[in-house]
Amino acid sequence: MKQKRISTLLVQVLLGSAMISGVATAAELEGHSLEMKVRGIYFDRDYENGLNDRSQSGLGLQLNYESPYFADMVGFGLSGYSVTRLGSSGRVTADVLSVDHGGDIQDSFGKVGQAFVKFKYQDLLNAKYGRQLHKSMLLSSSGSRAIPNTFSGGTGEIHPLKGLTVYGAMYDEWSPRADAHFYKFRTDKSAEGDIDYIGIIGASYKTGPFSLDFEYLNAKNFLSKTGLVAAYTFALPEKSSLKLSGGIHTSRDDGKLFITASESAELDDEDVPGSANKRSDNDGLGVYVAADWKLGNFALGAAVSKFDGAWIEDNFAGDHGTNPFPTGGVLADFSNRDELVWMTSVGYDWKDFVKGLKTSVSYKKGTGARNSHVAALGKADESEFALDVRYQIPLVKGLGVRYTYLDYRSDKVGRLDGVKEDETDHRLYIDYTYRFF
Repeated sequence: MKQKRISTLLVQVLLGSAMISGVATAAELEGHSLEMKVRGIYFDRDYENGLNDRSQSGLGLQLNYESPYFADMVGFGLSGYSVTRLGSSGRVTADVLSVDHGGDIQDSFGKVGQAFVKFKYQDLLNAKYGRQLHKSMLLSSSGSRAIPNTFSGGTGEIHPLKGLTVYGAMYDEWSPRADAHFYKFRTDKSAEGDIDYIGIIGASYKTGPFSLDFEYLNAKNFLSKTGLVAAYTFALPEKSSLKLSGGIHTSRDDGKLFITASESAELDDEDVPGSANKRSDNDGLGVYVAADWKLGNFALGAAVSKFDGAWIEDNFAGDHGTNPFPTGGVLADFSNRDELVWMTSVGYDWKDFVKGLKTSVSYKKGTGARNSHVAALGKADESEFALDVRYQIPLVKGLGVRYTYLDYRSDKVGRLDGVKEDETDHRLYIDYTYRFF
């Protein structure tokens, strides 16, 4: 019965898109957008504890339509998503698809991932309401799986001055990237109740080579976070450039839902004697400086971050967060109490030899991490090596392949939840995008 409902849903989305396509054709397609995205994805994950080893592969499909602004004021968008399992082995967990009530990985699912109405007033104001993608400093729809996760609510931005954008968002539900449904925001202690909403307010200012960005996020009665980032780009001889940037970010407990183990993956508050099911606390601060140099086909990067208290990446249960630190890892956050992290990277565009091929490598090292609530109970160092190979195939427009290799290592004594076990990942993506109009 469930599979039949999914099939019916996809048929409805496809028929709706076909009808929209007909309307758009009649209107000579001006301002209309209809695209199909296909992604083949394969994850192979090996852990220090072999019981956690697993692999999953799947096929993700997106059909995305967006209208122009009718009367130069109102428009809408609609997206149908589906994911089909191609294969899986090892530990059963939600990497590409979610786990059903029987404890098995789903064979497939489908959903209306986006369905929104958009508004604008001249060049001053833009707004959107409904199911939608989001991307900002502290919250983002992840694109690392078969389909992205989406949020339900309202967003808006105004442009009061040249170079200045003020924006806001409020969401009350979200849909994970490996699941068919939309859910209320929760903590890891879900019995304590839902998070009523995730609210964001921010501002971005850019003039010439200088930019300044600020954002505040509030997970109601759970967590608040702030971020401030400044950057300046210097134009150098030989068509090279140097971008210097720095940022300061905080994360703090913000109400009755922030209790012991409500953020179990990153905090060690359960190590405090007698703390079970009691109000917990977090006062995390992280600062960083970074430099990115581009010279011809080369891109070189370096950054250093320092943390006072544990900076929390996740904004709610099930969220993999958005890490604004250039030293942030893929397999671990690298934002633990007292941790010092440095990163270096090098990238090269091989277009002079193989058109469409780009590669990059990076290495991160974190030292001095401590248990987030009782420093004496745990300490650790950690590192992550990453290789990223991308090839946009010239012979087929819209077809690309990406391979990433991740190698995470840790040396931990005692208890420190923010530092993970050793892990090696192989990830392969085959992406094809076709724009109908």
